[in-house]
Amino acid sequence: MTPILKYIKYLKTSIIYIVLGIILIYYIYNQLVGIFLASLVFVVYLVSFLISLSSKRSLLRVIREYPTISDKEISNKMKRPIDDVRNILFSLSKNQKKKKWLIVFLNKGYIFLNESAVENFKQLYSMGYNEKKILEHLQRNTRIKSRAEVKAIELTLTNQKRLKKE
Repeated sequence: MTPILKYIKYLKTSIIYIVLGIILIYYIYNQLVGIFLASLVFVVYLVSFLISLSSKRSLLRVIREYPTISDKEISNKMKRPIDDVRNILFSLSKNQKKKKWLIVFLNKGYIFLNESAVENFKQLYSMGYNEKKILEHLQRNTRIKSRAEVKAIELTLTNQKRLKKE
């Protein structure tokens, strides 16, 4: 995380605590105003959460069309800052165990694989192919370029217990 992002995150946290303190002070002196301010802050928080949720869905809708796509390519296609794309991919990657797609972190960036690419990888892995053979097969259908990417996919699937060797 860059120093500017850390500062912005610190500033957001500080503002939240200041607003909560102000609401508490108003609540002590005038309960009706305190409840009104608390409701207003809750609504603003809810709206920001819904905007965040819709951005995740729109990102997923766009990137599912590609067998594999990197965070830089997503940023260019959606015309969004790379840090926003990486934050969304990070939050999506935390809850991907039961999903059919896969997000892999490699070399300070994220790679998204859609359902067909993940299934293709699983089939090749279950057939007993090594990294080199898997890479050769995947290079034909997807934009996987290196053995490091293959290894990262294998490690991620293994850590999530989604990979079985027959």
